[in-house]
Amino acid sequence: MNIFLFLLSFFPLFPSGSSIIEGFPANSFDALSLVSVITRFPNGNTNVCGGVLIGPSIAMTAAHCVFSNDEFALTAKVTLGDVNLSKQDDREQEFRSHAMAISKQFLNGVSEANDDVAIVFLPKRADVCESAISPQIAKLPSTWSLNFKETPNIPSQFQLENSVCWIAGWGKTENTTASHSDTVRQMTVKLSIRRIGRRKYLMARGVLGTSRTCMGDSGSPVYCFIDGKRTLIGTVAHIGSFVKMSQQDPSNHLQFCRDFEYTFISDWRESSERIAEILEKYGELEQLNEGQDMCFGSGKL
Repeated sequence: MNIFLFLLSFFPLFPSGSSIIEGFPANSFDALSLVSVITRFPNGNTNVCGGVLIGPSIAMTAAHCVFSNDEFALTAKVTLGDVNLSKQDDREQEFRSHAMAISKQFLNGVSEANDDVAIVFLPKRADVCESAISPQIAKLPSTWSLNFKETPNIPSQFQLENSVCWIAGWGKTENTTASHSDTVRQMTVKLSIRRIGRRKYLMARGVLGTSRTCMGDSGSPVYCFIDGKRTLIGTVAHIGSFVKMSQQDPSNHLQFCRDFEYTFISDWRESSERIAEILEKYGELEQLNEGQDMCFGSGKL
């Protein structure tokens, strides 16, 4: 698989916030590895997305957050510990990046949910895992040495479908484009494997029947309690179709989101192979293991 790394200079960004439909204020313990990802494109548009820290200087988000209409974003502002998008938070760490990578499948438009992942390389390492309440790297279901393809896919389908899981992000709650909630919110979800055509997909459905993900939640992490630990399961890929979503009039966004009970998830058990190939290509694969040792080694978190 060929991987594409895109490097461009930084421009200041001026993002606006948003939040999950019928969600609730995020529990700070449940979103310690959550990052906001604000990207600016050559046409002047900006995207608000979620993301997650998976290595000391590696953030993962959705590919369509950094690549849209056949163009890469010019820049990405990645913020760890970002509770309120419009102001500086106590533990906030902000990074301005111009280094992004996605897989060839997504670039060629022959993609599905598990291809909709991207890496944003941070210009320096984040300060993480200094205490149980400080920002941290996400607990991964599995990591690899260079022979990562031999690692079994865990957790099991039974574990996923019977665990307490949640999504945290800044997805839209209002139809207007300029008036959004500014704070990160979360929703409790139930995961399931659903067959659509010939393929199986990992899907998330709000436990509260009216809760939904919406524009702004793309790339947001999906966590579950696995063996008693908050574990990254994947990231939000799209609601219905992100292509159709992008074609919607902003005044109809909320209704579009409410029409879809299920959210497509980039399943770590599948998408991590794309991520690992990106990291291996650029000599950063060992950051996965290093990050897990830093934050979850013996006697830690």
